[in-house]
Amino acid sequence: MPGFEGTFLGDSSKLHPDTRLECKVCHYIYDPAKGDVDQNIEPGTPFSELPEYWNCPVCGCERDLFMVVPEDLSLIHISEPTRPE
Repeated sequence: MPGFEGTFLGDSSKLHPDTRLECKVCHYIYDPAKGDVDQNIEPGTPFSELPEYWNCPVCGCERDLFMVVPEDLSLIHISEPTRPE
């Protein structure tokens, strides 16, 4: 069974580099401008460039349990569905 795919549908390439994401479990917000000092993630690191080992620093949940912060929803690119002609 596939895991939760957040509001970016599991495709981090759709995320703008500045997009902040919130853990669905504990509500920790990953802010690329701040990075994650505890896990040696430099400020300016987009969510899409976090290393494979990165998990929520508060509750330890995996990245697929993160959702785009509502104010940042305009920063994701979701293509319109195509309709047959």
